[in-house]
Amino acid sequence: MIAVSLSIISEISSNVNWGWISVLLGISWPILFVINVVLSVFGLISKRYLYLLGVLILSINLNSFFRISTESTNEPNESINILTFNVRGFNTNNLIKNKDTTSNTLKFIDSIYPDILVLQESDYKISRKIKGYDYEFLGYRKNLDKSLLSINSKYPIINKGYINFPHTKNNGIYADILIQNDTIRIYNLHLQSYKLTGNSLRTGKNLLKKIDNTFNQQVLQSKIVRENASNCTMKIIISGDLNTPPNTFPYNILKQNLNDSFIEKGNGLGTTYNLRGYPLRLDYFFMDQKIKILNHKNFKLNLSDHEPILVTFKL
Repeated sequence: MIAVSLSIISEISSNVNWGWISVLLGISWPILFVINVVLSVFGLISKRYLYLLGVLILSINLNSFFRISTESTNEPNESINILTFNVRGFNTNNLIKNKDTTSNTLKFIDSIYPDILVLQESDYKISRKIKGYDYEFLGYRKNLDKSLLSINSKYPIINKGYINFPHTKNNGIYADILIQNDTIRIYNLHLQSYKLTGNSLRTGKNLLKKIDNTFNQQVLQSKIVRENASNCTMKIIISGDLNTPPNTFPYNILKQNLNDSFIEKGNGLGTTYNLRGYPLRLDYFFMDQKIKILNHKNFKLNLSDHEPILVTFKL
């Protein structure tokens, strides 16, 4: 019954701030689901039907973590595609021991050539090498130590702005883009990272406190973004590296009244980050309900610690 109880607590925690408890429950959701599937089989065989409760509760959010899709939506001529990618500085810090990582990342972006390109942890000099866009918001601010975000667009950017998060390098930007006589606001976010080093994971020193503080920052940052969005009268798309799995409080704050592109059109696990072999979905597109999502595609490139997402939509 412990697994069933944890399932109930996990669903509750997605809408409240329980700090590190919420984080661990969010990350362990797939494991909880598998355990409860096994228990439900046991319950059916032994006629102890209470064991089915856990899997029934967790099934509410199953498509946030796993989706099987065989459908292929035709993309009309007026469709638009948008790519988000945390490029981790285009590997200028050489964390990936491959000297071609920077050039391969640029080649990948060029091969997709999305209508709108959204990058996190970019590099100002390298991002200027991206060609083919008449409009760009590179997000660079002199003498301000913030993680660099950028938005490139084939369509006119008629307004842009910054969203500052307190006491951190993490931040957000947005651009109002004129597309087909309609204007939409694109948010590019990089929420607080847990920055769990190998040493902290091995020793556990101050680990729970660090997770707790980071989660609280993510909750605050999500609320700051939603406050900005509440004053926006146009259609919105919230995108970027949120550093939080589905079924967590920051995820639900940002997704509120929006559609998660993976839930609508994704396939498989939708993994965008690999935590020592454990797949996580940390990068997202939350789309206005008036926007029709046509396709969602994940990639596995190993050009950064995160993987990109490409979404096609129609206004």
